[in-house]
Amino acid sequence: MRKQNEHRQIIFQTLAVLLGLLLVMSSAAVLAGGKPGAKVDAMKILTATATMDPVRPEAARVIAAAFQSIGWDVKANPIDYNQNIQKVLMEHDYDMWLVMLSGASLRIDPNIFIYKKHFSGQYKKGGWNWEGLSVPEIDRLALSQQKEMDVSKRKQLVYKAQELIKHYQSMSVLAYVQMTNAYRSDRIKNVVPMMGEGIGSFWTDINMEVIQGDGYVRTGINAPLKNMNPLAAKDHLEFMELRMIYDRLFRIAPNGKAEPWAVKSYKIVDPTTIELTLRKGMKFHDGVEVTADDVKFTIDYHIRWKAPFFIDSLRHLESVETVGKYGIRLKLKDPYAPFIPNLLGAIFILPKHIWQDIPDKVDVSDPLNYANEKPIGSGPFKFEYWDRGRELKVSAFKEHFSAPKVDGIIRVVYGSHDAMAAAIEKGECDRTRYIMKPSLLMDLKKVKNVVAQGYPNHGFYTLSYHTRRPPLDDPAFRRAIDYVIPRQLMIEAILSGFGEPGGSVIAPANKFWHNPTVKPNPEDINKARQMLKDAGYWWDKQGKLHYPK
Repeated sequence: MRKQNEHRQIIFQTLAVLLGLLLVMSSAAVLAGGKPGAKVDAMKILTATATMDPVRPEAARVIAAAFQSIGWDVKANPIDYNQNIQKVLMEHDYDMWLVMLSGASLRIDPNIFIYKKHFSGQYKKGGWNWEGLSVPEIDRLALSQQKEMDVSKRKQLVYKAQELIKHYQSMSVLAYVQMTNAYRSDRIKNVVPMMGEGIGSFWTDINMEVIQGDGYVRTGINAPLKNMNPLAAKDHLEFMELRMIYDRLFRIAPNGKAEPWAVKSYKIVDPTTIELTLRKGMKFHDGVEVTADDVKFTIDYHIRWKAPFFIDSLRHLESVETVGKYGIRLKLKDPYAPFIPNLLGAIFILPKHIWQDIPDKVDVSDPLNYANEKPIGSGPFKFEYWDRGRELKVSAFKEHFSAPKVDGIIRVVYGSHDAMAAAIEKGECDRTRYIMKPSLLMDLKKVKNVVAQGYPNHGFYTLSYHTRRPPLDDPAFRRAIDYVIPRQLMIEAILSGFGEPGGSVIAPANKFWHNPTVKPNPEDINKARQMLKDAGYWWDKQGKLHYPK
């Protein structure tokens, strides 16, 4: 027995030594890139292809060339946009990511760009802090601004957060870009642009009128729709289409404020209690009435199945109760300032009589994976068909309390921005839903009966840094390379002037929340080199950048 125990002990000791060696080897592999004195690792800027957005690959190449000018080997890597999402948000498998953080209506409230984008706990699969930034003081401010119900005090917290976010530079805000849109003025009228969405706004959807045609507005876009499941939606382009079919309790109005929509009235009883009263007579597209039971079911269902976009907001909810057929009482665990715009103004009302049987009576184990190929909501448009990768057709729901003025909308996917511009010019496409290549917009300005222009936007192009990878794990390095980025060249040569240099994560267009003291850094390669030198970086005889010794 004693020999057996000694033998086991030897085996355990040997395994422990081997495990230790493996851990050391794996740690060395992770840190190899930051080895003192070694050449700074070559990296890639991941971004979407020109089919999705011609600006992104062009900007990535310009920035990569600028980084090469300081002796750092960087290349642009344009790939399919959906693969971008998979690699960055889901796998965190990237070095740098050039992306446009669109100025959607839900992002006017600063919580999205302060908390959701920079809180350390959001560095998770599907989370928005894909840079992996972890700064305790930013975390504190991100949480504090959520709980502060006094708007003026919250504003000061948001101002301070912008300053710290700029200092730690987990991403470089490249340019505040206008929403570049075009439409045929001889085919539609009464477009209602909105900050961050241009004429692709929900308010254009329900207010525009057809001057000539079959009553359907053909809306051009370059990215195929990949999901019709409102529970699983997390991409801006998905929300733009789903919001036509599904109602929300509140809508973000063109003035940026959350206003009652499916809710007729509401009362903030105290900082943690909200009472809602639904409109009477609302119906789902199959004729079933919308009641408070549907709202309670919707919220409970999102909590139960951990809907990715809403899970953080729902953590603040203690309970939801129905009060009669149309009343809802929401009780929060703590004060939460963004609750109305970011949750009640975003979550889609699900028909309980349909979703209560999902997943039990469908061929999926998780509702997040449900295809929802024939969505039924209560929104101003009802679903007609979805030809994946090509078209989505919705028709006006005439019984809606805010019925559209058009017969419907057909979302048409074009293979390129050039093809979409050509369709606008020929009158085959009535308007663009999302951004159009700025140079093409300049060409369309010359076409008769085409209105082509930029609209105010609080979104921006940004270069995200994976802060868990050297040298990007060094804030001094990140601050230095921000001075290398040729912002003005990008704006003039790539954006055709439809933008301005970016600094803070809250854009100037979002006037109330923007901190005007957080300014863009000028292009200054000499200053960047000096900052790198001061941080211990050095150059070899070939001009290649090396880590501090």
